[in-house]
Amino acid sequence: MKKIIILSGLMIMILSLCTSCSMYRQYFGVENKAQTVPGDFDETEAALARAENSAGAKYCPDKIAQAKSLAHDGAEAYWACRNTESHKLLADARRLAEEAEQCAPQAALAPECNLVVSQASIMKGQSANLSWTSQNAKKCYIQPDIGPVEPQGSMTITPTADATYTLTCSGDTEKATSKTNIAVTTPPTREELCMKLNIEYDTDKAVIKPAYFPEVEKVANVMKKYPQIKGTIEGHTDSVGGAKYNLKLSQKRAESVVKMLVYKYGIDKSRLTAKGYGLTKPIADNKTAAGRQKNRRTMANFGCVTIEK
Repeated sequence: MKKIIILSGLMIMILSLCTSCSMYRQYFGVENKAQTVPGDFDETEAALARAENSAGAKYCPDKIAQAKSLAHDGAEAYWACRNTESHKLLADARRLAEEAEQCAPQAALAPECNLVVSQASIMKGQSANLSWTSQNAKKCYIQPDIGPVEPQGSMTITPTADATYTLTCSGDTEKATSKTNIAVTTPPTREELCMKLNIEYDTDKAVIKPAYFPEVEKVANVMKKYPQIKGTIEGHTDSVGGAKYNLKLSQKRAESVVKMLVYKYGIDKSRLTAKGYGLTKPIADNKTAAGRQKNRRTMANFGCVTIEK
């Protein structure tokens, strides 16, 4: 009878042990090796559950995955009798899970952009380089006349008039703009200016007649406007009288024009030369009165100059 009781007790103990083993659960994918575990196992499991069911799970799935991995390693460390390491790993898992709960959509970064031109001013017909950069931008375009562009790039422009170029870049919710100006100047026109002056004198005279004053004034005005102009005033006579006398008379006639330009109109004397040629350069027949009249003259020899207008 006593043997039967002892055997029955052993059977109950064996059944009890088997039943207990079959009731052991898993934590974090690691099989328990005892009925009881430290309290931080359940705390960590609850923290992971809260994180997985939180709004933050959508935005920080990587943190939750990392927290689960730490919890798994913590459980394995515990069953390997590395308790200190286990507690630390489980604490780190809970911290990551709590951080994941707080995750929210990342605020959209505001776009930035910059537009520059290689030259602030060009001559009409010339080209310049337009370049731009942007950050946090999805779409960019440049106005006027260019349209959509890549977020970074450059291009050659040849504007025909002054222009302001505007780069606009769009992000998720905001826009950014950058402007640059370019001035277009028209090349100066060039013109060849040739001045002539022809003054006739009475016989044996070197006095300029009032009728020729406007002609002298025209020459003075041009010389004032274009200070690069220099010239020679040539004096001439007819054939009446001796050559030596006429040479002096022609010099006086040339000097009469120089003096008027200098003293009446303020032209710098260094820009003028008076030269008398006497009777050596007639332009008409000295045998007639009309011819001699044309030969009694001063002429301005300024040549031709190229000017910019």
